[in-house]
Amino acid sequence: MQSFYQGLILFLSLFQRGLAGQFSVNQENSCRSDRCSSEDRGPCLDDGEKKLYRWDPVKVGYKRRLKLEGDKVYTMITKAIDPPIFEIPDFMTPEEADHIIELAEESGFAKSDIHLDPKAKEHAQTLRSMEGHSNSSAGYFLNWDLNRDYEITKDEVIEFAKKFKFLYMNLKEVDEMIETLDLKEFDDEVVGYEEWRSLKTHAIDMYMNDMKEKHPHHRDRFSDQVWLFQHVDPTLLRLKQRVHKLTRLQKRIVYGGEPLQVVKYGPFGHYHAHYDSSKKSDYPEGTECCHYDLAKAPMGKCRICRYITILYYLNDVEEGGETAFPVADMKNFNETEFRDRKDGDRFNLNHYCQTANIVVPAKKGKAIMWYNYILDGTTGWMSHRDGRSLHGGCIVRKGMKYIANNWLPAPENDSAHLISEYFEEPEDEF
Repeated sequence: MQSFYQGLILFLSLFQRGLAGQFSVNQENSCRSDRCSSEDRGPCLDDGEKKLYRWDPVKVGYKRRLKLEGDKVYTMITKAIDPPIFEIPDFMTPEEADHIIELAEESGFAKSDIHLDPKAKEHAQTLRSMEGHSNSSAGYFLNWDLNRDYEITKDEVIEFAKKFKFLYMNLKEVDEMIETLDLKEFDDEVVGYEEWRSLKTHAIDMYMNDMKEKHPHHRDRFSDQVWLFQHVDPTLLRLKQRVHKLTRLQKRIVYGGEPLQVVKYGPFGHYHAHYDSSKKSDYPEGTECCHYDLAKAPMGKCRICRYITILYYLNDVEEGGETAFPVADMKNFNETEFRDRKDGDRFNLNHYCQTANIVVPAKKGKAIMWYNYILDGTTGWMSHRDGRSLHGGCIVRKGMKYIANNWLPAPENDSAHLISEYFEEPEDEF
């Protein structure tokens, strides 16, 4: 009789989904009553059920209505299929967002350098005395003389940096380089072929490399961050409970998630396209996930294995600050070719933000959730990183941007028996 009622409930649920078209209702996971007590309204596992839950994106624009806290209804909208990306407007109240910012400011952000750090400036000055041509692309005249008129202009310096260094300099920065390195060949604004013979291209090459690596406007990431433990604050604990209902993962996985990372981006703040998780094939065989042995993380002897990322927008941004997914839903995606930048430097979200396949504007209270891993079809645990989960934060052109990241690491096939070292025992009343 119980199986009959379960079948009937499943049929009615599917029938309701068919009638709803693009708008369906989902509340709790369905489990047998002997596996899930009335007090535990979160997800539970049947013997034959996959070990990690993964929402079916259905199609772009598909909407679900979810009850994640009491009778309050949240709308989850599919933004992409590969990887599944979902947007949840008003996932967080304005008061909750403000509270998280306040906690973060009180805890103190780890500050990024506003200018080149003193050692970098000192190093740049030492390059002034360096003579000779570079052995790299900078040491060949025609790589600079793009229009083949046997003169190198400042505009061509900008184009060289863009083409060979993926470095986007402006005219002011070129002038600063010329002054710092004492490039007298540019005294009349152009460098002829004879002047080229004495040009310190080795010094220029090293200067540009330093600039890309260390200058806040050009390095891969320019932001401040702080970590907050969620089990000590009622608002953050309530957020974790909401995440448990949203993700439908086991409690040990949700409560084994990393502390909440709060990130602040000022003007020019950005984070170029990157992955939240490591690629297993990039590490020696047997390298385990960091959340099982946190002591190995500072030494780089473990892999980051974040199954789900949930990003929260804590304020409205005056201009810029979108989250971009350059290759989401890209057909025939080839990660190697993309890294070779055959279609332009789409990793650089200061210049290629709006060319991304998915661009999500910042909006206070909104959450976006996506999966960083493909599931193993046999075991139901994590298999390999999804190459299409590449994402980043576009440049903040005006104002400030605050976000928070909830990262949920999860087991792979050979680690299902292990417990995350981040694990905090959930409250009894949860």
